[in-house]
Amino acid sequence: MIGPGLISFFCFLMTAAHFLRGGADTGAILCLALAVLSFSGRGWLRRSVTFLLLASLVLWGVELVHLVRLRIVAGLPFARLGAILLGVLLLHAGAILWRRRGERNLSAPELARSRVFSASVALLFALDALAPFPLLLGERVLPWRGVNGVAILLLAWWGGYCAVGLLNPQASPRRRRVMWTVFASVFFLQFLLGVTVASSLLMTGRLHLPVPFMMLSGPVYRGEGMFMLALFSVSVLLVGSAWCSHLCYFGVWDCLSATSSRRKGRPVKGGKSSRDWRWGFLAAAVGLPFLLSVLGVPLEYALAAALAAALAAPFVWKRSSANGVREYCSRFCPMGLAASLLGRLSPWRMRVGETCTGCMKCASACRDLAISREGGVCRISRRCTLCRDCISRCSHGALGLGMAGPFSSVPSARADLYFITLISVMHVVFLATARV
Repeated sequence: MIGPGLISFFCFLMTAAHFLRGGADTGAILCLALAVLSFSGRGWLRRSVTFLLLASLVLWGVELVHLVRLRIVAGLPFARLGAILLGVLLLHAGAILWRRRGERNLSAPELARSRVFSASVALLFALDALAPFPLLLGERVLPWRGVNGVAILLLAWWGGYCAVGLLNPQASPRRRRVMWTVFASVFFLQFLLGVTVASSLLMTGRLHLPVPFMMLSGPVYRGEGMFMLALFSVSVLLVGSAWCSHLCYFGVWDCLSATSSRRKGRPVKGGKSSRDWRWGFLAAAVGLPFLLSVLGVPLEYALAAALAAALAAPFVWKRSSANGVREYCSRFCPMGLAASLLGRLSPWRMRVGETCTGCMKCASACRDLAISREGGVCRISRRCTLCRDCISRCSHGALGLGMAGPFSSVPSARADLYFITLISVMHVVFLATARV
């Protein structure tokens, strides 16, 4: 481990020096940390360092082409520079090959943790480098040079930790609620601080309501501002209706209310037989703003109407606490319906296997009224938010996450690993960037 670790150490030091020379303090701090981590013997961390070393190799390859081309255009000598950078590339390649020879097969939790850590570091660094304004959480809270490098490492570690818990069916429900609550709390804390202390914590510096249905209603009223709606759409296409059980900053409070109910553990009547008011609220979320816009109602009055609708949510959460189900999300939220409809384009599906006996134990874990009994077996409706809480309740192993369409042949265990990796990376990115 000393040999490949030492070569990796020097490779990351060179990349850190390159970033430091270019004024990219975040990249320099990341590379210095990875240089130290190059000596780690932990399987998931070793694999992560190897992947990020490959990213460093790609970076140097791009620099080689760019700098040599500039010198050719300027009519300057380029052979010496090309040879030096080619040597850097060969050193990186040698380190990667040496590290790969010593790697062992990873368990599913280690593999998920490695992938989430690596992808989170790469994505967040790219966002930090490309954004024309302070985008990541670290720099917004502590405006120190390079603080985003530390924040990226911590957030990537957190994402890997979350992924390991989500892969354990018994620990998954609690881990999901914890990571979801952390995200929503950070989101709304920034909102409160942005309103009362520093407007820089607001995305645009201007106040707007952090209510999910405003992603629909706002653009309809204003005739512009499609960014949040586009972000929602892309998220749902990637992870389906799991947006409602992992990424929605509003729905977590409904989930916590339902989980705290005394009815927890008792099957609830769900499926097609339970009332669904979301179609009407979806029509209202689109039709009313359009009507207000046509009538020329001032923005202040339109915001007051939206705020009044948002303040009704806590009263529904109280009902959730009494009934043990997510009343707001499963019966009233228009974005929940939009996510379930658009989510049919994503490949993720909850599957009921042939071993199902219709015992309905899974329904006691479902807070979304998504499970019912039909024909003596369980059926899952479009209310399913892919929270996966029901899997641990099934003693017959009949429930699992699968994929549809051209990916239908992917085994359930592998589909679960892919899904958890993707949702954990998205959680990290949302946690690092999302603000009002």
